[in-house]
Amino acid sequence: MQTNLTDRATQLIQQAASVHLAVIDENGYPVVMAMSPTNIQNLSLGEIFMTTTLDSNKAKCLQQNSKASVCCSTPHDNITLVGEIEICTDQATKSKCWQDWFIGPYPGGEADPNYCALKFTTTRYKLFVDGEEKQGSMS
Repeated sequence: MQTNLTDRATQLIQQAASVHLAVIDENGYPVVMAMSPTNIQNLSLGEIFMTTTLDSNKAKCLQQNSKASVCCSTPHDNITLVGEIEICTDQATKSKCWQDWFIGPYPGGEADPNYCALKFTTTRYKLFVDGEEKQGSMS
């Protein structure tokens, strides 16, 4: 069974060799940050969860401007998403995103007060997957 391009892109997000998050800094400039691919959880092309600390530069930027972009790539494919990020500090979302290896950076575990989840909601996308290109907006 052959999947469509957006379904394949959703699968590739989980397999990405490289994930980058772009946010807007306090001076209005874009800043790109590498994210651990093992730190990404996606439910669909339209919604991705990542984790960080509340005192991180990315969280501070997102508190001022929630606009962001996520780029996931493999050696032959590229998925670029544009949208907005919500910083989630509720225990249910933090628990959903928790992975046991996080205990190093978050010694307080899932309840660590500095641990938070970033919920990225896609508004538009550009895909280059399996030699095909597609762009569009989420509706």
